[in-house]
Amino acid sequence: MLTKAYRSIFWTGYLAVLVTTFIPIAGSLNEINIGPESFQIRLDHLLHIAVYFFICMYFLAGTKMKIYLFDNSPFKKFIFLIIFLAIITEMVQLWVPDRAFNIFDLLSNVTGVIAGMGVIRGAQSKGYRVQGT
Repeated sequence: MLTKAYRSIFWTGYLAVLVTTFIPIAGSLNEINIGPESFQIRLDHLLHIAVYFFICMYFLAGTKMKIYLFDNSPFKKFIFLIIFLAIITEMVQLWVPDRAFNIFDLLSNVTGVIAGMGVIRGAQSKGYRVQGT
């Protein structure tokens, strides 16, 4: 029962990220910059990093509770799905009206995944077993 709920929440979130790719988003997120002029991070880049990082933390939380998204090789499948989502959500925007592909958004997505994988690997080195690694 808990595994079913865990998987349902994951897939609902996964689809929510995918669906937002098709929604025209305008507003101040793209205009807020953090840092000096020579190095600027837009607030939406931090949002991209946070979303993918928290998806990884959700996977880690399940692993700590011994709940897995997949029965076989869950870590490998999870990483494949998340990297696929990170890439496809940006690539699709090439064809969505009022949206635009942005390499920095893609890099922010991947940065969030890499940071999340780092935390997962760190937890693994502290004795938590991540099935499928």
